[in-house]
Amino acid sequence: MGRDTDVIALVGAGDQACAILKALLRLPDIEVRYVFGADPAAPGIALARASGTCCRADGRFDELSADAGVDLILETTGDPEVLAALLASKHPDSCVLRAAGLRLVERLLDDRRRTAALLEGANADKARYLRQASHQIKSPLASIQSYVNVILGGYAGEIPERTREIMEKIHSRIDAALAALAKRRMLADLRCIDRDELGTSAVPLSEAIDQAVELHTARAGERGIEIRVLPLDEPDLVLCDPQMMVTLLSELVENAVIYSHDHGLVEVAVSAQRDGRLAVCVRNHGIGIPARCLPHIFDEDYRADRAVKQHPDGAGLGLAIAREIADLHGFHLAAESEEGHGSVFTVTVPPAAPG
Repeated sequence: MGRDTDVIALVGAGDQACAILKALLRLPDIEVRYVFGADPAAPGIALARASGTCCRADGRFDELSADAGVDLILETTGDPEVLAALLASKHPDSCVLRAAGLRLVERLLDDRRRTAALLEGANADKARYLRQASHQIKSPLASIQSYVNVILGGYAGEIPERTREIMEKIHSRIDAALAALAKRRMLADLRCIDRDELGTSAVPLSEAIDQAVELHTARAGERGIEIRVLPLDEPDLVLCDPQMMVTLLSELVENAVIYSHDHGLVEVAVSAQRDGRLAVCVRNHGIGIPARCLPHIFDEDYRADRAVKQHPDGAGLGLAIAREIADLHGFHLAAESEEGHGSVFTVTVPPAAPG
């Protein structure tokens, strides 16, 4: 698969650079990989550290010379000496946008902020509607579920085996409907959250993975599926909202279990990337995803044909939730798959700053 994220480095850490960094961190499919400055106390350096972005405040650009993955470098200082040092240090494949061109970037970001504000208002209205609608739908479904439990429990007398089979199907479908309702509400709530509102802290990635896997161990065991965790043998602290990180990983593990073959294997592996980021790969060896479907799998309500056959009660919301959480944190989430040979979902996260 081709890369679907644009990688940016920011040179300068003053007020202007800090405002640009804050706006860029909100954008999906944009990764701010480095922030360079000359003052350790500059606001841009402080924001970079708080967001887990790699930064240095000694006026050097050593990382840029070897990193061909940086698409664009935004030079915000306007200082000719800084620009000369940057041009001498950067990788030949990286482009530089000089300070004079940043006015256009700031104008585009301002336009996007205004658009985002309108979308946030629309999402808030949608979330309020879904909260009301979900309560109105959940109550009668829960009541029906209670009556079904009474019948299946034998409290209404003996029932024929055929009737029991029908009631068990009703029970299963109501369970699926309630689960889908909860996920739809979660997705709507996530779309109302601003990155500044996240309750982030330094969390061991291994602990979040263990919690996510535990949620699906029983279900996997029912089908003879092994979930194998391959942890990283070095520090793995990441800056995130702890519960959201567990939810993101849980959705990926659940997806891997659902679309595995019986007695299959799901692997959750953590590795350190050359740029210092940590990658969590969730791999299954199941039905896979057709190439034509891959661009749409993170879309709300989207389900490939084989996925519907494998799991008829699915809602097409789990991967949309995972993408929403990844975007909120500025993580990179990608998928690779070959139909009939399984899938790999990879979430890449920056490590928490030391101390």
